[in-house]
Amino acid sequence: MNPTDFSQLPLRDIHLPGPVGWWPPAPGWWILAGLVAAGLIALWLRYRSLYRERAALRSLKAIDAALAGGEAPTVCVQRISMILRRFAMSVGGAAPVAGLTGDRWLRFLDSRWERDEFAEGAGRMLIFGPYAPADRVVADEVVTLNGLCMDWIKAQRREQRHVDV
Repeated sequence: MNPTDFSQLPLRDIHLPGPVGWWPPAPGWWILAGLVAAGLIALWLRYRSLYRERAALRSLKAIDAALAGGEAPTVCVQRISMILRRFAMSVGGAAPVAGLTGDRWLRFLDSRWERDEFAEGAGRMLIFGPYAPADRVVADEVVTLNGLCMDWIKAQRREQRHVDV
């Protein structure tokens, strides 16, 4: 064998690598999948945390529709009072809220936001409205009370954001 004659050497041709498989994915795809899963879980938890607020607002909107349909204002005030108390118990804890009545209940509601419209304004109807004779409660006042309660419920979400931060 001649050392300069390369045709005589036992060399093989260049071997190309096989095609790249799709499994297992590269580490970047695993990181992306983890971030997407974490984002979906965070969205689901946020959606679930606002369930009580959405249910209370939906119920209060149904009261507006019932008032427009001719429902007795006294019955609507009773429903508003019940919805507001249930929501307050779910947000503020059942123990401190369950026993509150009268002015203490209204002061509690006012303490959960910057306004004093429960103790000093339209919210006072929560004390006497559910027990008043049907001719003493005016539908326009109930609509005002319902709007006040909707505002209070929406303010609780902002209040929770400030507490968590």
